[in-house]
Amino acid sequence: MKIEIGQVIHHDLIQNKMTLKPLIRHSSRCLTKKMACYVTLLMFLGYSPFIIYDTYVTFVEMEFYKLHMEDMACNANEFQCIIPEYDPNDPRVKKYLSTSSIIRCGEPQLYLTYLDSDGYIHLNKTTIKNSGHKESDYECHYSEIFRTNKSDNKFSLGVARMFKETEKIHSSAFVLARCFLKTAKLVYETGHAYVPPPSAELYKSSRRQSDGDINHPSVLIFGLDSMSRLNFIRQLPKTYHFLTDVLGAIVFKGMTKTGDNTFPNMMALLSGINVHKRNNKTNFLSVVRPSYFDDIPLVWDSFRDSGYATMYNEDSPSLTIFNFHASGFKDPPTDYYVRPFWLAMNSINSFKSKDSRCYGNTPKHLYLLDYIEQFAARMKNHRYFAFAFLTLLSHDDLNEVQVADSDFEKMFLKMQREGQLNNTIVMVLGDHGNRFSGLRKTEIGRVEERMPFLAVSLPRDFKRRFPHLVAGLKQNQNNLLSWFDFYEMLMDLAHNNLGKKSLVQRYGTIGSSPFRWISKNRTCEQAGIPDEYCICARETQLNSNDERVKTAARDLVAYINSDLLGDAINRGLCSPLNLKHILSAQMLALGPQVAQPKGFRVLYRVMVQVMPSDALLEGTLEVDAWSKRGNTVGDVNRINRCFNLFGEVSRNHRSIILQLGDPNITGSDYNKFVNYNLKGLNRHHVCNG
Repeated sequence: MKIEIGQVIHHDLIQNKMTLKPLIRHSSRCLTKKMACYVTLLMFLGYSPFIIYDTYVTFVEMEFYKLHMEDMACNANEFQCIIPEYDPNDPRVKKYLSTSSIIRCGEPQLYLTYLDSDGYIHLNKTTIKNSGHKESDYECHYSEIFRTNKSDNKFSLGVARMFKETEKIHSSAFVLARCFLKTAKLVYETGHAYVPPPSAELYKSSRRQSDGDINHPSVLIFGLDSMSRLNFIRQLPKTYHFLTDVLGAIVFKGMTKTGDNTFPNMMALLSGINVHKRNNKTNFLSVVRPSYFDDIPLVWDSFRDSGYATMYNEDSPSLTIFNFHASGFKDPPTDYYVRPFWLAMNSINSFKSKDSRCYGNTPKHLYLLDYIEQFAARMKNHRYFAFAFLTLLSHDDLNEVQVADSDFEKMFLKMQREGQLNNTIVMVLGDHGNRFSGLRKTEIGRVEERMPFLAVSLPRDFKRRFPHLVAGLKQNQNNLLSWFDFYEMLMDLAHNNLGKKSLVQRYGTIGSSPFRWISKNRTCEQAGIPDEYCICARETQLNSNDERVKTAARDLVAYINSDLLGDAINRGLCSPLNLKHILSAQMLALGPQVAQPKGFRVLYRVMVQVMPSDALLEGTLEVDAWSKRGNTVGDVNRINRCFNLFGEVSRNHRSIILQLGDPNITGSDYNKFVNYNLKGLNRHHVCNG
C-alpha cells in the first residue's frame, strides 16, 4: 500500500494528540492546584497582618480587661441608673453638722427712714421720737440709684434731695437715704428698694384677663447656692415641710448637676446651653467670660415674648451668675433688674454691723426676701417670670443657711395666704451641693454635692386642667434628670406647650421636658451630665496602694502641672505641684459598653493632697488599653478651702492652689491665672473658691 507522506504526518499528529490529552489534563489539574495554592498563600500573606493585628488587639485588650474590669463585668440590665439614696441624718454626717449662731445685727444706726410699696420715702417719726432728738434736728436726703449706662458693674447716684416727712421718689425703684444732725454729722445711711407698677405697655401685655388664666401661670424660681437635696432637708425643715406638705411640691430625687459650679448649671437651666460644648467645639463659654451676655437667648426672653413681666435678683453682686469674671449685660436683661441696688448696698461703709450677715440693722437675706414678696404682690394679677438667687448665706458654709429657715417659711406662707401663689408655679432649687465642707471628702458628701435640691409646686387649678403634666412630673421624680430637662419644661410653659403630646422635639440640644415621659434607662450622656458627675456609675473602692491608683494619681498631678499651669511654672511664677498623699480612689463603670472585653474604657476617680499647698484635689481620669497615661475627664475639683493672709477665699469655680515665686503678680500675669481658672493672689497662694 502506498502511503503518502502527508498521511503519515497526519497519523502521527493524531497519535501524539491522543497521547498528550491525558498529559494535558494532568498538567491542568496540577496548574489549577498550584494556582489555588498560590492564591491561598497570597491571600494568607495579604490578610495575615490583619489577623495578627486583630489577635494582638484582642490580646492587649483582654489583658487590660483582666487588669482593670474583670471584677466589674455585668449584663446590660444592671446598668439602669439606680439613684443613690442616703439618710439625710446618716450617723456618718453628724460630725459635720452644727448649729449656726442667730443673726444679731445690733443697732449700729437708728431706723430713720422707710420706703413704702407706692414709692414714697418717709421719715420714721416713731424712731425719731425715741431718739432723744427733735425731728427738726435731722436733715435727711435721698438719692435715686441708677444703673450706669451700658455697664453692669457700676451704679450712679442722682441728685441728693432733702425731704421732710414724706416724698414720692421720681424715676428709680432704688434709693440711698442719708441723715445728718445739724452738726453735719452723718448718723444714718442705708438703701431702700420697691417694686414700681409695670409700664403701660407691660401692664397691657402681662395683665391677666381673668383669675382663671390657667394656660399662662406665673413662674417663681427661688435658688439657693450650694444646696443639695439632703442638706435642704437637714437645714431647712420648716421650709421643706411647707413646700411638700402645704404646697404639695414634687421633690426630684434624681436631679443631678451638669457642671462643677453655679455658672454651667444655671446656664443649662436658663438657656439650655452646654457651656462646655457647642457646635462640636469645647469651652463655648470658659470660666473667663469678658463678653456680654445680651446676645445669649435666655428663658426669660421667651417669657417676655409671651407677654410676661420678668424679674432677676441676686444678692451677691460679686458672685452673680453672669458677672463673676464677666461683664454681665449691656442692657438690663429683665423688666425688673435689682443689681444696681445690691451694688449700692455693697458700697456702704458706714454703720456696719459686727455681724457680717447684716447691712446695718437688717439681715442681708431679708432684703432679697422682701423684694420677692413685693414683686409677687405687685404682680398678683399679672403673669410673670421671676428668678431670685441667694448666695450669701448658703454658699460658704454647710450649716449657715439654717438661720433663714423661718424667714423662708414666712415668705411662702404670706404669699400663699394673700393668694399670690394661686396661679404661680414655684420652683425652689440649689445649683449643686456644698463643694468645700469636710463632708465633701466623704462618700455621702461627694454624691450629694452632685445632686442639688429641686422642688416644683403647681397651682391647684393648673393641676386640674393639666393632669397629664402632673402625672409626668410624678413619674419622673425618681428618674435621672438634669437642668437641661427643666429648661425644656420652662420653655414648654413660655410657649404654652402644655398638651399631652409636645409640639416640638426639644427647644435646646439636650434634655427632655419632665412634663412628659422620660426613660428610666437614660444615661448620663443622654441627660447632658458629664462623666465625672454621673451618679449612675458602678463604683469599686480601690486601695491607695493599688498600682493603678498610684498611676492615676501621678497622671492627675502631671495634668495639672502641664496642661493647666505649664506656662506659669515655666515662667517661674508657680512652683510645680507634687503628690503628697492619695486619700481615696474608685474605679467607675458608666454603662454596659464600658464593661465589655473589647473597645472598653474605664474611669478612675482619685482624691489627692499635693505639696506645697496641701490642696485637696479630685479628678477623674479615663484609661483604655492603648493609653500611655490616664486622660483627665472634665474639671479638676478643689475639695478644701483656700486660706490666705486676708482670711478665707471662696467661690464656686474649680480651684487649684499653688505656691507662687513672685509676691507681686498683677496685670497680665493675674489675667493669666484667671485664664487658668484661678483667682485671688497673695504672698503664698493663688486660689479660687
